[in-house]
Order: sequence, then structure tokens, then C-alpha cells
Amino acid sequence: MKLKRYLAPTMRQAMALVRDELGDDAVIMSSRKTDSGVEVVAAIDPEAQAYKAQPKEEPAARSSYYSPEYEVQASAMPPSGGPEIQKMADELQAVKQMLENQLSGLAWNQTETREPEKVALIKRLVKLGLGWQLAQRLADEAPANFDQAWSDVLARIEQEIPVDSRDVIESGGIVALVGPTGVGKTTTIAKMASRFVMRNSASQMALVTTDCYKIGAQAQLKTFADLLGVPVHVANSQGELYSLLSSLASKKLVLIDTAGISQKDIMLSQQFTKEQPGLNSIRNYLVMSAATQLNVMQDVVRSFSQVGLHGCILTKVDEALQLGHILTVLIEHQLSVSYLSGGQRVPEDLEPVKVRDLVDKAIVLGQQNTQMDPDDALRLGLGREISDAQ
Repeated sequence: MKLKRYLAPTMRQAMALVRDELGDDAVIMSSRKTDSGVEVVAAIDPEAQAYKAQPKEEPAARSSYYSPEYEVQASAMPPSGGPEIQKMADELQAVKQMLENQLSGLAWNQTETREPEKVALIKRLVKLGLGWQLAQRLADEAPANFDQAWSDVLARIEQEIPVDSRDVIESGGIVALVGPTGVGKTTTIAKMASRFVMRNSASQMALVTTDCYKIGAQAQLKTFADLLGVPVHVANSQGELYSLLSSLASKKLVLIDTAGISQKDIMLSQQFTKEQPGLNSIRNYLVMSAATQLNVMQDVVRSFSQVGLHGCILTKVDEALQLGHILTVLIEHQLSVSYLSGGQRVPEDLEPVKVRDLVDKAIVLGQQNTQMDPDDALRLGLGREISDAQ
């Protein structure tokens, strides 16, 4: 085993020196900060390198007794070494994770020493639930003074959240609520319908459901509709939907309750897309649960964007432990938010979004959050950033 010590101003430069001299097979044995930068001790096995450098032997010429039948049998045999290859892959992944943790810890210590105000700001943002990249960008753009930076960052967040200022209910038209199963689409439809009937005549609106899969979904919507005196129509296909919408053209508002579809469903793009003839007038609003994790919510938005989204409605806000992930999704995808819903009361627990109130609630939940360790989140983010730069 050959050990060598490298000194460099930054971890990235030190890793470049290791890679240039020892190659990709080098293993980081230790790392520490120095007055001039960082010190990295790396190791390489010369025998392993020599073995890899040996030219491969050419296969011997085929015997004159070569048998085609034997070759067919041999080619049909399953490849050997499957479990060994998987074991090797697992070990490599473990080494990569260990190296990533070492790099992240060192990078975190360096950053905290060099830019304590910036790190404190990122910590505070991450504790709100903001994604790592958004928190880093906001901190990079903030002034150096911490108190001023915090105020500026909150103002920037408010400015960057897109809001659908139009009252979806009073604007009328054809509105479809789309989204995964269990996010509260049917309940939200009931709340929106109740609000409309409170201000207008029940005869001016209609409800349509395309949910033919969930047991009791149509019955639940019909129960709400009967209480309001609003008719409910069922569409089992796009053709039926088109015919229904044509017959309901005189209604001021038509609300469509769609089936809950997983964001992984490959049939998603065939359901309410703008390219479908006769369905261009539908405005699709994505319903998302505020209790959903950030990575899942990102996946949901990317998938349902295929249908052409006019905005979103956030449900189960009362169940969320933090709201920073919501702010992250709205900002990064520039997805307009229209309503917030938190609770089962109809129609009280549905209100037009007020960005300041949303940000203030995110701050309060962040202060109450004892489960989030911002140090761990930042180390992980820094480690991945350095690893990706290799």
C-alpha cells in the first residue's frame, strides 16, 4: 500500500491532485484542515495497478475439434459471478458514501469557518424545510449582515412565490382538479362548490366526476351535491366528457373531480391535456397535500405538468410539520398557488392564498420543528455538491 500526503488550498484542488497522480482507484485515508488549506492522505495499491496494467492474453486458437453444439450449450449457460458483482457494487457504494461523508464534513467545517453568517442563514432556511439548492441561492444573494440578510431573504421568498390572483370560483369556466390519490380533491371540490353557491345560484353550476376507480368517490361527491342542490354528472371516457361539457356550456362554473392517478402512471398524459380536441377550455389545477415530502412533491409536479397546469391548490396544511418544501416547489417550478385548505369544514377551511401568511406560517413551524437537524442537511448537500464536481 502506497501512502501520499497532499496539501492544497481547497478540498476540490486536493482531490484533483490525488486523481491526477494516483488515478481513480485511490482511497482517501484521512483529511484535515491546515493553516494554508487542507491536508489529504491518499493510498493506492501498486500491485493492483500493475495487475490492471498487464495486457490481457489473447484467447487460444480454436481447436480443430471445435464443436458448434458445445458453443450453443455454453452460450445458454447463465453468466457466473452475479452475486459477487452485486457484492462488489455494494462495497463500492459504501466506499463512495464514506468518502462523501468525509468530504461533506470537511467542506462544512471550512464553510462554517470562512462564512459563519452565510452558514447561519442557510441553517435557518433549511430548518424551515427549504430545499438545499434554493437555500444556498438565497443565501448567496443576501447581504453579509445576518439580521438584514434574514429580512431580505424572506422578502425575496414572498416575491418569488407565484400567486394566482384571480378568484378561480368567481371567474367561472371549466375547472378540473387533478392530482394523486388521497390529496383531498373531492373534499376540495365540495368546498369550492359551497363557496360558489353561497354567492350565486346553484343552477349556475354543475359537478362532473371522472373517478370510476375509487370506491365511494361518486357517492361522496353526490352527497355534497345533494346538500347544495347541484347536479352531478359522470363521464367514463373523454368522449362522454366532451359531450357533457358541450351540454353544460350555459353554466357559469363547472367543476370536474378527476380520478386519483399516481405520478408514475404512464397513462397520465392521456387524461386532460390541451391537445385533446374539444377539451382546450379546461383549466387544470393540481391538488397537492402539504404533508407530502419534498422529493415526492417535486416528482408529482413534474409528472402532472404534462397536462398543462394553470395553478395549484394546497391541502392538509394543518397536517404539515413544515412548509418550506411547499415554498421550494412553488418557486422552483414557478407554479401559481390559488387556495390553501386545512381541515374538513366545508366551506370554511378553504381560503385564497396570502403569501405573507404562508411564509409566516412556515417560519412558525420551522421554530417548532425539533426533528430537523440543519447541520446534517447541510453536510449532505455540501458532500453531494463536492462529489458531483469530481
